[in-house]
Amino acid sequence: MHDYQRDFVDFLLEAGALRFGEFTLKSGRTSPVFLNTGLLDTGERLRRLGGAYAEAMLAQVGADGFDVVFGPAYKGIPLSIASAMALAERGVDKAALSDRKEAKTHGAEASGVPMAKKLLGRMPAPNARFVMVDDVLTTGGTKVEAAVLLAKLSPEGSVVALVIVLDRMEVRPDGVDAVAAFAEQSGVPVRPVVTMTETLGYLRGAGRLPDDDWGRCLAYLGEYGTAAAKDWVAAQS
Repeated sequence: MHDYQRDFVDFLLEAGALRFGEFTLKSGRTSPVFLNTGLLDTGERLRRLGGAYAEAMLAQVGADGFDVVFGPAYKGIPLSIASAMALAERGVDKAALSDRKEAKTHGAEASGVPMAKKLLGRMPAPNARFVMVDDVLTTGGTKVEAAVLLAKLSPEGSVVALVIVLDRMEVRPDGVDAVAAFAEQSGVPVRPVVTMTETLGYLRGAGRLPDDDWGRCLAYLGEYGTAAAKDWVAAQS
């Protein structure tokens, strides 16, 4: 793990956004770990969240590998702004862009390029390279729609990565790895700030994950984890 990933896990714990126990997910599963990004809502927490996204982009894509940070509405909007500001603090100035759920019907955007009516921000260049940011990936439907929109905005460009907070490394109830399915369907690689196995391994190695929580996490990933997660679980015994 990189230092920024360890710092990010520490931050999630300090903010109470990452918790261990027993939590019922939307899927109906009882998970031993839960991430609530809704708690990352203060100015300081958004600053640190944006910093983590920026570090992930620089480490996994590179400062010269993209032009625009795109956040799909609604949760991606503050993420794109926080990330762009954090990049600027690191000497990397990139545009922030988001879409609108409803097209704007007044002002300069409405009287100009039709596609601009759907945007919060400037029209990107035809060959713009985007990094998409969002909090999590479940079904991936919203992100696929966003990738289609960006292809229309910049027909000569590309979406070079989707950055999310955490890859839980588990399959959906239908047995499909949502992250892998999204990458295959959209052609966009997913770059999490940190993965579940990295998070668990770091906390366990630091003596901050008690035996009970550790055992429940291993059992959960052993049952619902992706192939990579199950291989990791097997390596822990």
